[in-house]
Amino acid sequence: MPGVHVLLLAETLPDAERLASAWRDAAPHTATETRAVRVPGAVGVSAVGPGPALGHAPSGGGVLLAGAAIPVGRPDAVGPQDAGPAHPGPSAPGPASSALPRAEGAALAEAAAGADVVVAYVTRLDGEGLHRGVVVEAAAAAAPHAVPVVVITGRSEVSRREWSTAGLSGVHEVTDGDVARIARTWTPGWTR
Repeated sequence: MPGVHVLLLAETLPDAERLASAWRDAAPHTATETRAVRVPGAVGVSAVGPGPALGHAPSGGGVLLAGAAIPVGRPDAVGPQDAGPAHPGPSAPGPASSALPRAEGAALAEAAAGADVVVAYVTRLDGEGLHRGVVVEAAAAAAPHAVPVVVITGRSEVSRREWSTAGLSGVHEVTDGDVARIARTWTPGWTR
């Protein structure tokens, strides 16, 4: 009987199934569950799509410089009278909110609750991928259940501080054969 349950997520089901096959080859006594996660508004083959053009403001007042939105102009809260529920200030670190329809988000959270580790696959992980896409959905589903989230990617363009703030436990860049190494890292030795 499998001792570890791994939930594997990707934007397409064939990607998730290929990942599950490689994971089971490396750790044959694990149970794997695959799901495709299509996020409304996400663009591209991976969950990470092109963002606004460099130097253009995202929605609202700000300047986009190398992926960071820097607010410009008068701040919303200017004094003690402006603080409070209407102006709660910055949010705590953690995963971004889910963009999935409520029923899909609940089903994904239920699947994550039964997993020992959630693995998300994207071809490229950048700042946009930490705010929208498969990675965000994996972290949002797993966080309430304290299930670790691991990202497997072809290329990571975010720092450890950025991905840990987004609620991720690990990010691994893969080349041929690396999935086995990652599976052995996240699967206890007694399950092999």
